[in-house]
Amino acid sequence: MTRRTIGLISVVLVLVVGFGALIVVPAVRADTPAPVGATDKAATDTRLAALKTLGQQVREAAKAVREKVKAAKAAGTDLTTFRADIATALKGGRHMRNDVKRMQKPQLTVAERAQLKAVEARVLELRKQIKAKIDAKALQAEIDDLKAQLKVVIAAREALVKAFRARARAQFLARLDNLIADATRELAFLRGLLTRLP
Repeated sequence: MTRRTIGLISVVLVLVVGFGALIVVPAVRADTPAPVGATDKAATDTRLAALKTLGQQVREAAKAVREKVKAAKAAGTDLTTFRADIATALKGGRHMRNDVKRMQKPQLTVAERAQLKAVEARVLELRKQIKAKIDAKALQAEIDDLKAQLKVVIAAREALVKAFRARARAQFLARLDNLIADATRELAFLRGLLTRLP
């Protein structure tokens, strides 16, 4: 098995244990993890199980390739024609680890951050206005009007957070799918090489 796949799968399995904590959106209640529903958990668990199985299969196939290469070399068999494939099977891929690190905490896009910043600013402004009205003993109707506006803005903020979290979950699952696809291709490559090696 290549170092790329070993590192990638092992680190991902560690990261996704706290799946709920990985999809926190730094907005309102930013220090509180987004709740993970049963559907999301089931989808994640299914992918993790597949990735774990593939990881085991890839490790076994890689070990078989190494042992076959070692035996062939000991027997004096010329492996020149397989040199490139053997190198591919055993090479590292440190850049893949960086992809895993990015999975640890899905980030908001620039546009999303701008939206949240604007909404948060409006929430803060309305709260200051309400406090000022209360301190000035303004008419209750004026205070109620500001409170109604605040309620609308907070609802909009919550809707944005919900949408961003949904996007983050979808992105996370898509990345797991990519890992599964990569591991599947690598397994096929290793098994094919194992068959072709003398």
